[in-house]
Amino acid sequence: MTNKFSSSITLTNNNNNDTDILKKIDMKYINYVNDTELYCTTYNNIINNNGDFFETFNKLHKDHNNNIYEKIGNSSNKNNWTIKEFFNQILDKQYTASYNDNNFDDLLISCLSNNNIIENNTLIK
Repeated sequence: MTNKFSSSITLTNNNNNDTDILKKIDMKYINYVNDTELYCTTYNNIINNNGDFFETFNKLHKDHNNNIYEKIGNSSNKNNWTIKEFFNQILDKQYTASYNDNNFDDLLISCLSNNNIIENNTLIK
């Protein structure tokens, strides 16, 4: 089995004026398996000047039969995730999940490492 990975990450800290500070992480991680199946995870979080923490993720899986499975989640201030799942663009189910059921720490560390941003858990650029 051949695995091909691609990852990108953007870290921003916008100081729009003296009172507004926006911190944001955008992460995208793609895995091609056997050149036919696509797995893609995007994750972002935003912290506004009030300290509110908003997270979203989107997971896509396209199989060799061109079926597309999509999972979207939203959370604010580390509360339960609101989850929507789609099968070929049709809403299949909607539910909530515990915040800890979707932890992106390992994926973020992997993405940061692959893009030479951290090494041995130390920020290098």
